[in-house]
Amino acid sequence: GILDLVRSRGLGDVYKRQLACVISSAINRKLRWSVLTEASSSTLKVTAMVMWIMAAANAFSSIYTGLGATELIRSTITNINIDPILIIILMMIVVFLLGMILDPNGITLICLPIFLPIVSVLGFDLLWFGILFVMNMEMAFITPPFGWNLFYLKGIAPPSISIKDIYAATIPFVGLQIISLVIILFIPQIALWLPEIMNI
Repeated sequence: GILDLVRSRGLGDVYKRQLACVISSAINRKLRWSVLTEASSSTLKVTAMVMWIMAAANAFSSIYTGLGATELIRSTITNINIDPILIIILMMIVVFLLGMILDPNGITLICLPIFLPIVSVLGFDLLWFGILFVMNMEMAFITPPFGWNLFYLKGIAPPSISIKDIYAATIPFVGLQIISLVIILFIPQIALWLPEIMNI
């Protein structure tokens, strides 16, 4: 469709989508200066919020590592008597809860500097943990109240569908992803067999 018209212009995917939206609005005679102003203002607010979260998370990661907290946690983990899989489960719960209030970039910058040394000390496969982490981030995109995809859906949904309806509709999908996460958590070979075949 319209994306095909701008595909040959040498623009990135994001700019293609933006240009396609502008062209679509113009074709439908809904392109107004007030609409552009409102969209730009909303985009600027969301972008600024995300950038502040990322900046703060990056600063936290640097300070956390610089103060030697990584070594402290590593030594603490090796000295406590607890089932290692329970620690991984706790990490997944923390990431899931953070996904409700933070964007995935901020969660990644905050959690990975803390979690990866622990996972390494416990002897788990880092690739397996990375797959679990990414699956959790996917849930963050559809988990209320901050899930990005929920607001995308609200933007294209008919006016009769409220944000509460969209929140309720995500419950089965979140449930299925949690089941998948638990399966891979306790049966790592499901996630690792292909990388092992490819010698990754």
